[in-house]
Amino acid sequence: MWPRDDDVVEEQRRRRYLRPFGGATRADAIARAIVDGGIEEHEAKISSVVHSINGKRAVVIDGAIGERERRRVADRYVKLTGDAAQQGWHREKASDFSLEHNAMAKDMPFEECDGAALAVIRSLLPHFFDRCDPERPAWVTRCSLYMQTFIDVDEAHEDRSHDAKGFSVTAIWYPHERWHAHWGGETVFLSGSNPDAELVLPVLPKPGRLLLFDSEISHMAKPATPIAEPFRPSAISHVVLPSTRTTGNRFSFVLRTLCSTRSIEELIAIVDTHPEDGKLSRQEAMQLFRFLEFDRPDGAYQRLGRIAGSRVAHFTADHLKRFFDVRYAQDAPRDPPIGPDTLYNNNVTSHL
Repeated sequence: MWPRDDDVVEEQRRRRYLRPFGGATRADAIARAIVDGGIEEHEAKISSVVHSINGKRAVVIDGAIGERERRRVADRYVKLTGDAAQQGWHREKASDFSLEHNAMAKDMPFEECDGAALAVIRSLLPHFFDRCDPERPAWVTRCSLYMQTFIDVDEAHEDRSHDAKGFSVTAIWYPHERWHAHWGGETVFLSGSNPDAELVLPVLPKPGRLLLFDSEISHMAKPATPIAEPFRPSAISHVVLPSTRTTGNRFSFVLRTLCSTRSIEELIAIVDTHPEDGKLSRQEAMQLFRFLEFDRPDGAYQRLGRIAGSRVAHFTADHLKRFFDVRYAQDAPRDPPIGPDTLYNNNVTSHL
């Protein structure tokens, strides 16, 4: 027969206040303080939950990056052989404050930084971050593919501070074909930036998983174990060619995104030397992209030129709205829609 509730309470009281050897030991005092603090419930669900870390948000979303897009990026930039496997990679610091060049990075072309993944990210940001307004532009300031070997140790770091230009959100997604928990490789968040900080949220790099978080949260990438095999062996693996090593490595596509504090019209006013017409010359457009910290302002300028047309000498607010994919309340909704209603019905896959 199970003891009644009041019997359980009495037994707990007896255990907590029993004095071993005639007096409370230090361990006993510590245990009493812990029990008096109550039980902390840890959320077992990592994905599809908004997490708060010291008041700053992080959200993990599975299925946002479609399988077709995941496979395309993996085939084009990761699973390479011959000379292509060696090209484009360079050692890079995890942050400006890192002491070591502790990651292999590949700078991505502008069309990848402004492509399908950014379209999904732009749709998601206003749902989770109050300072990301759908009527204000959001763009990528830095865009890289990272490869971390099992001997590369990342350092805890913050990506960017918020400022007058915008609210910074880091987006990370993983192009892996598969991932098991015992392979490690988690992106982990810390309770702070001090040496005594604790790890508070581990996120496994599962295939197509998208991670969005406030760039001021301290985080780091844990190395994978040597047995990690994120991609199935190729059918031509017997061919003796240099190839990108995938065993024991983890890969991540990182897009550092900035949500503007200003509207399109306010951005134009920053660099417009003739404010009466509300238009930008080609030189002013380049100046604007540099001001907004575009990692590849030339690529941004070329895309804006394609939107406006080769014969256009000046760029209008409408051109920039199309460039940033900004929709005002009076505008028609995005087509196709990408948001929480379609996200979890796996409809996003067909759009990527």
